[in-house]
Amino acid sequence: MSTLLTEGPARTLECITEKFVVDFAQGIDTARDPWRSPQGMAYYQRLKETFIGQNRLRQWAMDDALLDNLEVSLAWLGQLVGKVAKSHLATALVHERISQMNGASMRVASYSAEARGQLALLKQQLEQRLQKAGKQFEQNNLYLMATVHCEQVFARWGAGHYQAFSPAGRCYVALQELRWGAFGDALRHCPAEQAAQLLEQVRSHAINRLAVDIDASTRTRHFYHQWLSTPPAAGLMEHKDALIWLGNGSDSERQPVSYSVTQTWQGIALGMPRICSAMRLGSAMVDEVFI
Repeated sequence: MSTLLTEGPARTLECITEKFVVDFAQGIDTARDPWRSPQGMAYYQRLKETFIGQNRLRQWAMDDALLDNLEVSLAWLGQLVGKVAKSHLATALVHERISQMNGASMRVASYSAEARGQLALLKQQLEQRLQKAGKQFEQNNLYLMATVHCEQVFARWGAGHYQAFSPAGRCYVALQELRWGAFGDALRHCPAEQAAQLLEQVRSHAINRLAVDIDASTRTRHFYHQWLSTPPAAGLMEHKDALIWLGNGSDSERQPVSYSVTQTWQGIALGMPRICSAMRLGSAMVDEVFI
């Protein structure tokens, strides 16, 4: 976990720093607004301000035009990739984005020679990191590492680390922790049989933990608002905003449960069951996040 973020949801969620770097890379040199909600955008901006200050980049924030400068943004991304993003997933997604920009720089005259050089260097660094990770995957027991990671994440849930979220929100952030970490690496690189076993492990953990949190059996059905109700706590709105930002990529049709759990500023998706058990809710979220 990065020591840059020591308060709020970021204190207990390792996936936040990884997703932040990917979101920053996705936002470079594009007019596309990826945010569905002002809450998600506001939380991202708070993270951005935190990293600017902690990474001695505060002077860049003095001039809004400078923050929009491509060369400055690429320099910042290089620092974030080197100091903040640790996961293979984050590295792969940033590499994909940089490769797209690198290809565009060959065709678009507006890219400066400095920007082209930065893109090429960053692409090379990311490729080296991915190659190194690939060799480590071959040498390590990914299945064992994933199993340990799964146990750790659900132990944190049981210890109350995600208590400020709704019961369903706790499940979603636990799955995101796994997706961005060693569990997700194993799921993407293990043989199919082992990946299927890992999915059943996390499915069982998610279902059982949800049942414990709502104090019922795994098959007892409850109205959806019981699953989505957030307990009163300090920093309530920041946790809600963080959940909205984490689930920003959820689609109301393809991931109706994740969308309903995270995008609480919107109405419940049609595909979200109005009455559901821990078994149905947990299994659906596992499928939506990992499959």
